[in-house]
Amino acid sequence: MKRLKYFFILPIFLAGFLFGALTPNLRALPEKIYKSLDLFTKVLYIVEKDYVEKVEGESLIYGAIKGMLGTLDPYSIFLTPDIYKELKVDTLGRFGGIGIEITLHNGVLTVVTPIEDTPASRAGIQPGDSILKINGVLTKGMNLGDAVRRMRGSKHSKLTLTLFREGVAKPFDVTLTREVIKIHSVKPELLNNQVAYIRLTTFQENTSDELEKSIVEFKKRNPNLKGILLDLRNNPGGLLDQAVLVSNLFIKSGTIVSTRGRVGESEVRKAVSEGFRFEEPVVVLINKGSASASEIVAAALQDNHRAKLFGANSFGKGSVQTVIDLGEATGLKLTIAKYYSPDGKVIDGKGVAPDYVVLDPVTESQPFVKGQKDLQREAALDYLLTGKTPPPPPAEKVEKKKGKADKDEEGQLN
Repeated sequence: MKRLKYFFILPIFLAGFLFGALTPNLRALPEKIYKSLDLFTKVLYIVEKDYVEKVEGESLIYGAIKGMLGTLDPYSIFLTPDIYKELKVDTLGRFGGIGIEITLHNGVLTVVTPIEDTPASRAGIQPGDSILKINGVLTKGMNLGDAVRRMRGSKHSKLTLTLFREGVAKPFDVTLTREVIKIHSVKPELLNNQVAYIRLTTFQENTSDELEKSIVEFKKRNPNLKGILLDLRNNPGGLLDQAVLVSNLFIKSGTIVSTRGRVGESEVRKAVSEGFRFEEPVVVLINKGSASASEIVAAALQDNHRAKLFGANSFGKGSVQTVIDLGEATGLKLTIAKYYSPDGKVIDGKGVAPDYVVLDPVTESQPFVKGQKDLQREAALDYLLTGKTPPPPPAEKVEKKKGKADKDEEGQLN
């Protein structure tokens, strides 16, 4: 390889410049990484010079960065200019899509949950569905950013997903029409004239304010309100601050959530007494579609002995991402910490376990179909009204569910 030394001067400089953009002090990198960079530049040079077709150096660099981040976790991704632009559009809430939260599970693009009143939920897409193709393009090896970009599109345009579902013999296609996704995060309903049932579909700006207004209105009309049933099933999460504020509506003091990264001190978010509002008994519903901010609220209320949790084990997405602007219209979305419950339990990869397991095959995938019997909600309502706890599920069903949870945990950690 001696003949290549001269040609490595420029690639090494370029690689140094690239990694210098990602790290404030390139000289602080270990010697092993310098040797690996030398190997990288050799491969880069050979591919650019001898590959059967002409390739752009920028594409090679982008691909290398994506591959590096792909060894970390599903949520750390390189934001190419088109993906970074769409991320900024997303934060403004103006985009055409189908309304699903997705993740990578064991390298397979997987639905966390469909968002209610969106094309995905109306088409019957379920939590746990594997997405094999997007408009005929195989998703194997595709990262989350690429998948989101392919699913986005103009209003009224068509999107076809090829799905695999456990219990269904063959993959099948679902064709959807994209819409501008507008999410109403708080959906209140009075049950039996005694219980304020409030479903949170996501945690977005003003969710805590809307929730507070709904409960206040319930209490005005029903002074003898017996309890609050907070439904977080199929809620994929959202803003951390809103999760803290929602928790603080029910918790007067104590820890709500803490975040711990590899460097720096842990950040602890505590309840404040002046934000405390409601003392009524609370029951929370969770399922495998409850993720992120939903799990923070559920764990906070459970660990502070403020609420009982009914349903099934939650998803287990308990990590914190930050977006770093790298210049040249690119960015880096990087996992920097994990969430921990007030009792110090890790949420990521494990989820939050309910106090009372209520397995309901009919409503687990589609819990909000009108006219459909909802055993989980019925059990939670009965508990609030009478104090009656549900019977434990059959042992074989618990074991089967536990086996799946263990598999999901492995997928989250890989």
